Amino acid sequence: MIYLGSLLLAVLGAVVRQVWHRLLKGPLVASWAWYVELRMVALRAFIVATSRGGDRSRRRALEADLDPPLPRSLRQVMKKEAATVGGIPGEWVRRGHARQEDPTILYLHGGAYLAGSPATHRRFISRLTWITRATTFAPDYRLAPDHQFPAAVDDAEAAYVGLLEMGVEPGRLVVAGDSAGGGLACALLQRLRDDGHPQPAGAVLFSPYTDLEHTAPSIRKNAATDYLPVGPVTANTFYLGDADPKHPEASPMYGDYTDVAPMLVFAGGREMILDDSVRLVEKASADGADVTLRIEDDMFHVWPALLPNHEATRRTLTAVADFVRTRV
Repeated sequence: MIYLGSLLLAVLGAVVRQVWHRLLKGPLVASWAWYVELRMVALRAFIVATSRGGDRSRRRALEADLDPPLPRSLRQVMKKEAATVGGIPGEWVRRGHARQEDPTILYLHGGAYLAGSPATHRRFISRLTWITRATTFAPDYRLAPDHQFPAAVDDAEAAYVGLLEMGVEPGRLVVAGDSAGGGLACALLQRLRDDGHPQPAGAVLFSPYTDLEHTAPSIRKNAATDYLPVGPVTANTFYLGDADPKHPEASPMYGDYTDVAPMLVFAGGREMILDDSVRLVEKASADGADVTLRIEDDMFHVWPALLPNHEATRRTLTAVADFVRTRV
């Protein structure tokens, strides 16, 4: 209770300070409504307060108790179900009138390989599932520091192969993910090709985390307009361990994208790891991949999951639905 109280005070304090800042100096970004700016600031305060010194144990403890309901508008038409696919625990999210011929999405959640779960992303996954008319499996892949690289890639591959063994056709399967999950999706495409497994119909990446050394100039440039914690720019050794940070399955911007599935990449123009998306797309394009980058100029990291009613989110999800409909 003491910890929760201090956490709430940290978030409330950050919000109050930002209200005064906005009243005195105007919005951080001209197009940002009050709720956009305050949501970003509150989330940054939460992440900083639960990640001191890189220790996510308290945050993980909070996340372990999360069991959020589906969005109110979807509760009567969708359902969730705990399941294991390919030996990996996770969660199915299905429409009530799902059909066998519907697309299947393998959704890989974000959290810097240190946090997050199917539950933390359930509401966004449900919206994505609904608009794409799909059925989604979100694996609860292993996290660092208890399970370091390449544990997450191993689990993603196991879940993907498990879906194939269940009868899901690769041509009706789409891999998607946000942040670390987006980077993990890139690593998965490379692993599948190298291990001789069929590629999915496509991959959708939201603000993919592709550089675990954190060398992007955008990290400092956009520090004031994103919620990722500001601090020393060092490599993510919690997940990497002793692995080479330039390993293409750890930092996928160094990967080889020859003969991989088409990719649709979304990035926010105000996010700190914007350059992770830009450099990924440049490398994939050079390798001859079918890849498209869409940048929402005034958005921060993984905005579709955090601003469900924003116009930028509606544009993004419509583009995803079009991509899935075209590919599947």
